[in-house]
Amino acid sequence: MFNRFLKRKAAIVENTDPDRIFVENVRSFFNIPTRWARFLCDMAVRQGILRKKYSIECGNEECGRIIKSYDRKSDIPEKIVCRTCELEGYPKFEFETDKLNIVEYYQYIENGK
Repeated sequence: MFNRFLKRKAAIVENTDPDRIFVENVRSFFNIPTRWARFLCDMAVRQGILRKKYSIECGNEECGRIIKSYDRKSDIPEKIVCRTCELEGYPKFEFETDKLNIVEYYQYIENGK
């Protein structure tokens, strides 16, 4: 039983991209509430272990790609263009960012750099 528990935890770590660590990854690994997981991630940011990032998802249902990522929420422009949708000829490719999904995640800082 304990062996199965360890295998499950190892699988979570193996499947976690160090460039895209979500609060849910931390919550699941430590089996703690989301609020605590967010607190741990924010503490890791303060200690220089993680960097908080923000990605903007395209508003076209057919696309849904990440348009661009930012280091600070304040860096996100009011309008953004999805170049993929523009190149593929979709009629709508410019969006107001306040109407798009902004995904928060964390990025591991290798050697504190």
